[in-house]
Amino acid sequence: MKKVSVNIAREKEVTAIKVGQIILDDSHYLTCWGYLETAEGWRKCDFVTNYDVLNTMLRAIEDKSEAVQMAIVQQLECMGDKPEMIDFEAQLGEAVLFDNLRFHLTSPRFDGFEADLDDAAGSCFYIRKAEPCTRAEAFEHKVDQCMQTLGKHYELYLGYLELDFDEEAARQHADLGDDMKYTLAYHAWKQLSGR
Repeated sequence: MKKVSVNIAREKEVTAIKVGQIILDDSHYLTCWGYLETAEGWRKCDFVTNYDVLNTMLRAIEDKSEAVQMAIVQQLECMGDKPEMIDFEAQLGEAVLFDNLRFHLTSPRFDGFEADLDDAAGSCFYIRKAEPCTRAEAFEHKVDQCMQTLGKHYELYLGYLELDFDEEAARQHADLGDDMKYTLAYHAWKQLSGR
């Protein structure tokens, strides 16, 4: 059997995930099949975490907390030697939304291959930590992420200009063809760079 070295590659913060199923076994870790909130909408993802993080997650949800906790407790009480699955989508009719937490996700790196956290292929994350946050803090975090993304688009646009692209081509390649988005990106870049 080949040994694979696994190192933590990068960290990403998100403020909402959904969990459809949890797989429990006799280890200190559990696997969650669910969804990650992205700018484009919800994307299927697998999450691995420990029971301390799960406990924090359970304390943060209010409307379905008791039903989710009871499903987990019942499964743990009758769990045997093999892994067991709790299907929240089947039991509750939908995946459980955790949206009042700040999740610190990491993506593994295997033998020099680093999974890109923003790439669709990067669909497995370790939830290193979950911290309670208010809706206002979550909204502010999303605005900050949007500002950073817009600022990066403007930096990309400037890079194309340095490569002697004409104005229109540089804007198109940097995904700033829309005048409003271009203006917002300029102001985000200006604010983030302190210019």
